[in-house]
Amino acid sequence: MIDYRKARYIISAPSPSKAPKDGKPSILFIGRSNVGKSTLINSLTGQKIAYSSKKAGKTKLLNYFLIDDSFYLVDAPGYGSTIYANLSTINFAKMMEEYAKDNFLRGIVLLLDLRHPLGEDDKKFLSYLQSLGKPLIYVVTKADLLNQSELSKAKRLAGEYGIPEAIYSKGDKASLDSLKGKIAKLVGK
Repeated sequence: MIDYRKARYIISAPSPSKAPKDGKPSILFIGRSNVGKSTLINSLTGQKIAYSSKKAGKTKLLNYFLIDDSFYLVDAPGYGSTIYANLSTINFAKMMEEYAKDNFLRGIVLLLDLRHPLGEDDKKFLSYLQSLGKPLIYVVTKADLLNQSELSKAKRLAGEYGIPEAIYSKGDKASLDSLKGKIAKLVGK
């Protein structure tokens, strides 16, 4: 059993080449700016370990958090919606291409806010991630803000986008336990 409370910040790296070199596996958390990556990491660990901001685009580096001395949760910069969109988009694309080749990357947790349909950039990025051949865990964030009709619409959209078995995160124990179980399989715990 993984003890997520045994979590600590290790390093912020501008690229995967600057990541810890200890051979531990990693799980990358990725999604649009302000989708809730840091909030979800904080919920998993039960502590405010990842910085979250109401202002989009605050995370610029890959933030490595060691979990139970056995693997890393990596909080990636959000894509889109940043003040410096052109430079950030170029840097983000390079960062993701390099990370996709990382032998220690065991899987990607893709966070999506399906209160609204995905834009063309989102669809292209989703297709890119699906083409990498890395295991993907889909988490629909902010599900607690959806009424039954909106939740049905989000599930329909997920199906249209080819997103199987998404976790609809309400920050509750059931959705967190589901995510923990999927992560455990990827890191061999």
